[in-house]
Amino acid sequence: MVSSLTFVATHIGKAKMNIQASKLCLYFLGLLLLASATACSTPSKPKISLVPDALLTSEDEQMLWQKSEQEQRALESNGLIYADPQLEDYLNQVVAKLTPADLPSDLYIHAKVIKNPYLNAFAYPNGMIYIHSGLLARMENEAQLAAVLAHEMTHCIHRHALRAFRKYKNQPALVIAVQQRLLKTRGLRELAHSMGVTGAMVAISGYARELEAEADRVGFESVLQAGYNPKEALSLFDQMLADIAQDGHEEPFFFGSHPKIRQRAANLRNLPMPAMIETAVANNHRKHFLTKLEQLFLDNAQLDIQLGRFQAAKKGVDKFLTIKPDDTRAYFLLGEIYRQRGQHRDAHTALDYYSRAITLDPGFAAPHKAIGLIHYKKGQHALAKKFFESCLQLSPDSPDKAYIKDYLKQCTLSEESS
Repeated sequence: MVSSLTFVATHIGKAKMNIQASKLCLYFLGLLLLASATACSTPSKPKISLVPDALLTSEDEQMLWQKSEQEQRALESNGLIYADPQLEDYLNQVVAKLTPADLPSDLYIHAKVIKNPYLNAFAYPNGMIYIHSGLLARMENEAQLAAVLAHEMTHCIHRHALRAFRKYKNQPALVIAVQQRLLKTRGLRELAHSMGVTGAMVAISGYARELEAEADRVGFESVLQAGYNPKEALSLFDQMLADIAQDGHEEPFFFGSHPKIRQRAANLRNLPMPAMIETAVANNHRKHFLTKLEQLFLDNAQLDIQLGRFQAAKKGVDKFLTIKPDDTRAYFLLGEIYRQRGQHRDAHTALDYYSRAITLDPGFAAPHKAIGLIHYKKGQHALAKKFFESCLQLSPDSPDKAYIKDYLKQCTLSEESS
């Protein structure tokens, strides 16, 4: 894919879009917008051809579908999908509640989770919906989940991708610039390659304003008919805006854009709210939702920590602790947040959390190593050595055994020299 991008970019720069470059970019855009149907459709579900007949020959279309299958498989096989069958089943139970009775027989709606802490959700033309773990971790209840799913389903059912293709087909330079933006964002390179140029473009830019408004309006009706309170979508948008402002980290996707979130909120506020919403739609299944997502909250927090998104990580862990207040891993991750952030007195706070994790599970090796690292950094090599040794005793086959032994060696040398 990289070589193809280079080829396209080189030709775009020559002669201001000559005929050969225009055809190649149009071909490439059509290929990546389709985003593969067959990798997730069942044999009994016929594929939908979203390529306008006037643009492609039958031979081209066949090749496009083959390439689309490869790209869908790339997303599925590159370790980007969050593997939790029970969570996936739960998401699709909500999808089933939202699915209209007149859904076209050749469209199969299915939802999966992508392991990525950035705020995003997107849908391929064939009905496959992907929600980032980061967006799920910001939700508070099932009604908010339903609002996001209903919006993305509308994009599929109303063929918005086809209309986006017609809009962007003559803007290949913009498409490539968008792809390059994702490739340069920490933690997104592999995802950008797997989802394709146009998928990345739509994920960042969203659809045209009128298409987003249509998806909000139809999604609102679907959520209401399924028995959820559609006002929960507004609560989600407001919370995301507050979190982004507080966290101060980059959110490159559509859901991370302040103006577009505000526009989505305005779309919903302008819709007529039936009087029965407040009384008839009271149960948003919060407890059930949190229980189903409890493991994701910790796993996504770990992804946030890896990217230095410490405020977001702490919110995820804190939410998990409302469900399981005595979880060892949760307290260990809180320790990791403060140790790696490294602000004033963070080491002291981290030690408290690590000690709590050890109290809950004395056999958990990871906090022993972390405490050793804190003491080592402070120059307290005797204490550091003690915890490094206890870590190896608890986990003699630890993957970072060599790393810990090197610290032990440095501690021993320090003791001998003093």
